[in-house]
Parts: sequence; C-alpha cells; structure tokens
Amino acid sequence: MMTCSYTLGLGEPNFSGKSILRYDDVCKPSLIHSLETTPFDHVTNYENRNLHAIHQIFESWTRAARVLMERVNEDIDNRAFEKAASEIYAVERIWKLLIEIEDLHMMMDPEDFLKLKKKLGMRSCNETVPFCFRSTELVTITKMCRDLRQKVPEILEVEVDPTGGPGVMEEAMKVYSEKMNGYEKVHLLQAMQGIESAMKRFFYAYKQVLTVMMGSSEMNLESLNRIFLEPTWFPSLDAAKTFLG
Repeated sequence: MMTCSYTLGLGEPNFSGKSILRYDDVCKPSLIHSLETTPFDHVTNYENRNLHAIHQIFESWTRAARVLMERVNEDIDNRAFEKAASEIYAVERIWKLLIEIEDLHMMMDPEDFLKLKKKLGMRSCNETVPFCFRSTELVTITKMCRDLRQKVPEILEVEVDPTGGPGVMEEAMKVYSEKMNGYEKVHLLQAMQGIESAMKRFFYAYKQVLTVMMGSSEMNLESLNRIFLEPTWFPSLDAAKTFLG
C-alpha cells in the first residue's frame, strides 16, 4: 500500500497526506444491494435471499470448473501435460470448495427454510417446478470429470486391448517406475485420480446436506449413492501401483 497514490481509509496511517478514495462516489452499497434480485422476491422469507446467494456462488464456481475442464481436454489433446495437471488440481480444489459452499445451507434457520421450501415448491429432480436443487453446470462438470478416464490410453500412448489385456496397466507401470519424459505424465495421472476422489467426497457430503435440508423421503438418494459408491474410474492405474508396491 506504500506505493498507492491514495489511501483506502481503512485504518491505514495517512502520514503523507494521500488523497482518500471516496467509495460512495464510485458505487454506493445501496446500489449493489438493489441488484440482488431473485425470481422469488415476492416471497417474504428472510432465508430466501440467503438461499439464492448460496446458489449464485455455487453456480459461479461450477462454471469456472467447466471452463477449466474444457482447457484440460484441449491441453491433453495438445500433449501439454504439465499445464493440464495444473488445471486439474485447480478443479480438484473447486470440488472441495463446493463442499464448503453447500455446507452454508446448514446455517439457515430450520423453521424459516421449511416454510420457504413450501413456498418455492422445492424438489430435487423435477425440473418443471419453480425451484430445483439440481444444477445443470454440476451435471456437466460431473460428466466431464468422469470422461477423463477415456484420456488415459491417449496419455500413455497405448491402444486399449478390446479383449481386456493388461496393456494400459503395463504402460502405466513403466511411466511410474521409469519416469519417462520427466514427471509430466505422473503428475497428470495423479491429478486425474485426485479429482475422482474429490468429486466423490463432494457427492457424499451433498447427499448429507440435501437429506438434512429436504428430508430423505423427497430425495433421490439412490442416484447420489451410485456416484460415490461406483468402482474406481482408473482400474489400470490402481493395478499398476499395486504391482509396483
């Protein structure tokens, strides 16, 4: 802040007599709050604004994750493995952040939320109702993350044996043990397995939050269970590590 030509006026000593930034001349807080509209502003419930704020934050991060996943696919196609690994690690962090965002629902007043639930007609899967917990972006990035398993043969430069042979596993063992072409492939494969773990943790936590907020009778828990209980996406990589160990 020493090199700044003005003071923020937030307790910063103004010994040099810098100009003070007048926030209200730039944008008044009341103007920002006036833009906070939702499709259900007519609903007189304190938790209505909190609910939509949580979902706006959630949608912003899922959109960011989607853009990153598009870059990941492009970088893998261009064999820029180190860059792809860095972006996948960022997506992994976003999955962990989404868990914290969903936990904000637990801070809402239970009585007010239950009243709001009836007014908004909340459901988990039926898109014809006014308000739905399911996010289109969430469904999209889930599919994009799961589809990363199809990139493994391309990364390892090996063809998949239609008879189920161990070609992918053997090539993975070479990459892990010999560090061929540096550590780029190792970092990328590790990042891909990390994103699987983070995504499954999110859906487990997501199930718990929705059950508490909506009730287990209204939740399609079976579909969520299938996500975090499904087998590993990368069996060849797991097998390679097992044999190396």
